Amino acid sequence: MSTDFYTSAFSQNYMFARSKKMAAPADATYNVIRIPRYAFVKQVWVLITTAYTLGTATLEIGWMGNKEVAVTDGFMTSDVTVPNALGLKVMIDVSISSQPGKYFSAASGAITVTTDDDGGTAGTFFVFVDYSVIF
Repeated sequence: MSTDFYTSAFSQNYMFARSKKMAAPADATYNVIRIPRYAFVKQVWVLITTAYTLGTATLEIGWMGNKEVAVTDGFMTSDVTVPNALGLKVMIDVSISSQPGKYFSAASGAITVTTDDDGGTAGTFFVFVDYSVIF
């Protein structure tokens, strides 16, 4: 006979968020989408509508909060975002720093964007995130 150990932590709260339009942002790290406590980030995308002018520019998507040290490229490195190429890019587990998801169990946080045009012209882009809050 087995012992019941069922969970009561379910989600009926599915969120899909979009950042503000980031048009030629200065080199910096920006908090672009708030993530509540108990949210599980399932997917992150970046849509580049105007490309950066230099192939050496960087555009990384990460996170901060959750009572942890921020990770500027926690979801997408520049190898994935390819800031000098137009289009929609999605996070994938391609490097040691990229994560296939993130659970904000200790505290709320944010999706971050870190950009450096490397002396060229920064592009224009939006960030999208798909997450669920588990109660």
